[in-house]
Amino acid sequence: MLETRIDQIELLKNLLIDSNDSNRLSILYAAWASVYTTGSEFLKKSVLSIVAEPSTMQKRDIEFAVARMGVTNPYFIARQYVNIEAGGSLEALNFRSLSMLNIENEQAYHHACVAISVINGGHVCLHSHVASLQNSNESDEHIDISMRIAAVSHSLNILTRVDV
Repeated sequence: MLETRIDQIELLKNLLIDSNDSNRLSILYAAWASVYTTGSEFLKKSVLSIVAEPSTMQKRDIEFAVARMGVTNPYFIARQYVNIEAGGSLEALNFRSLSMLNIENEQAYHHACVAISVINGGHVCLHSHVASLQNSNESDEHIDISMRIAAVSHSLNILTRVDV
């Protein structure tokens, strides 16, 4: 292990280990959303050493989050820099409503979306999903854990992509 990665690896381990009954699912969703978003084998192995793989339904929920944030993050980032009258909504992107997706756990789903939006730099979406979590009485501490999982995952993905 390179010395430059020690702090990030320890942070990721501590965040994943620090789960309890109230945040176990949100950590699982944020961690696996980070794995799927980065595509990092190193991150996948690191997460798997501490967190179980998601169930079939959980994986489906996380993949919906990855697919939808993969479109919404860059789209709404771009819309901040142009002034056009057309589009600008989820309907314009042909997205079904969240209720139509039969998401198993909407709060955990929003944690996945938070993690993905942090990694993708999708600040408009990040704000929306954090607000959804806060409106569902999720603690700021749990939201911050998902954000830190994503941030450290992003860093580890960059550091492990090439031998630097």
